[in-house]
Amino acid sequence: MVNPSRFLYRYYSNFEYILDTVINRRIYFLSQEELNDPFDCRLKFSLLHCKKDPEDDWKSYLFYLAKCEYNGISDEETRKHVDAAINKKLHKDNNWLINSDKSIKDSHNECLNSFRICSFSKSPRNQMMWAHYADDHKGMVLQFRSSYFRDDASGDFRGFDIDYYEQPIPLKKYVDAIKNTSEGDKTAYARLIWCSKSDEWSGEDEVRLFSTKKYMSYPEEILTGISIGSECPSHRIDLLLKSISSWKKKPKVFKEAPERSSLIKIYFSLLAK
Repeated sequence: MVNPSRFLYRYYSNFEYILDTVINRRIYFLSQEELNDPFDCRLKFSLLHCKKDPEDDWKSYLFYLAKCEYNGISDEETRKHVDAAINKKLHKDNNWLINSDKSIKDSHNECLNSFRICSFSKSPRNQMMWAHYADDHKGMVLQFRSSYFRDDASGDFRGFDIDYYEQPIPLKKYVDAIKNTSEGDKTAYARLIWCSKSDEWSGEDEVRLFSTKKYMSYPEEILTGISIGSECPSHRIDLLLKSISSWKKKPKVFKEAPERSSLIKIYFSLLAK
């Protein structure tokens, strides 16, 4: 889990989506098939790629497998199974590794279908994201108060930082996630698998939220700011301002100023137009 900043930012390119988010006060969560990166949420872990990982990490993994296969087995008996597997060099057997990877992948895909995702950034001034996710600066960025995304019961933030890797997930991280899950951390496996991306995406500074539903409704005071791209057509700005004209707690509206790499506030006298 992350310790979020006061606000989180959602970049938008499609103006119809922007109006839907603002007028209907709801945030859309994507299915895996709708993500722009075809490798996103794909399993970034492979036992076959872990053949050269430390033997102690393999012992930890095989210990977990034995516990799953032989329900109620003692730790002493489990260690005997582990020692036998290591002596047989099971963790070096390509056929076993490939078959095990297939089983892990099948299990992962079953879990994947139960989640929907919404991605936010910690910054509204990322020029790369303005170009990539906000229609070459013709789109908008919505600013949400991060406190709204806290769990009502525990107070914990319901989002997770993305971890960026140069290579597939190492065995130790996978084993730690399994261990933490078995000890009661229900999000440990999800954080590892669904919140891991190539380091080529690290500039996004992404925070990811999950839901089983398509939409998350929000009260108007949660949308605290709207940043308008420098190339956004004026008729879109007029429609946006009209859509929030009746709000009691209006979000602040800003216009991107690329020559200053900043955002300039638009005063609400514009609403009187």
